[in-house]
Amino acid sequence: MKRRAFTLVELLMVLGILSLLAALLFPVLAEARERGRSTRCLAQLRQLAQSTFAYLSDWQDHYPLAAYISQHNNQPCAFTLYHALVPYVKNRQIVVCPSDSDPMDVERVASQIVTLCPAMGFRQSSYMANWCLFELGSLAPVFHPPVAQAQVELPSETAVFFDAVMGGLPRLTPFIQGRHHERLNLAFADGHARSWQTRRGYGIVLRGDGRWAARYCLVQVSAYYQGGLFCESTLFGLAGRDAQGRLCWRCPNRPRNSPGAIPGNCGD
Repeated sequence: MKRRAFTLVELLMVLGILSLLAALLFPVLAEARERGRSTRCLAQLRQLAQSTFAYLSDWQDHYPLAAYISQHNNQPCAFTLYHALVPYVKNRQIVVCPSDSDPMDVERVASQIVTLCPAMGFRQSSYMANWCLFELGSLAPVFHPPVAQAQVELPSETAVFFDAVMGGLPRLTPFIQGRHHERLNLAFADGHARSWQTRRGYGIVLRGDGRWAARYCLVQVSAYYQGGLFCESTLFGLAGRDAQGRLCWRCPNRPRNSPGAIPGNCGD
């Protein structure tokens, strides 16, 4: 019995159909993978928020400092917020987002002053913290005392940790990163985590480790963005309400006219 082979035209048609199906399926599969990574990222941020609760219960309801100069083997070193949370998380990978292919080199940033204190190999981070909630300690020009939990007026609106990169010293400005298809993941002071829509802004930002990152702008109306055309690409402050009852933010341990002041948008 004579076998019939595929003609060249038929093979090309099959290949064309397969290519078309692949072109249709690949974005769907990529979207599904990113949703999975984003879900893991939210879980990690939630765990960081929960570890902060554990710290608060052990340290008289005061938040840890973001950084200060400590000692290791009689040598100065930078003790950071993540070092303070080590006893409560026990996993350095929790600070690296699955969607972040180029996490911040925190050790390189700190090395401009002093080396990092050792802590289970911690060096990189995909997340930044709210520097008005976690004060900068002795790395700042003026020491600011730790923030008390009682100072947080609206815990469910006050960001604790979020997708971001860090600018250079001395301010270590946190620039948000909409790395989940222009969505930003955040954890809040009441322990929950959620995702906010962002948009890609113009230009790029210089990271504290010498690399470059995309600029993103907040879109979600919140204490940190009250609407308007101006690009809000940073995130600071404890959420509250202004005289008109709108959500706004304050930096209570850095009031106006004080050294290192970070004026909020509450109009106080």
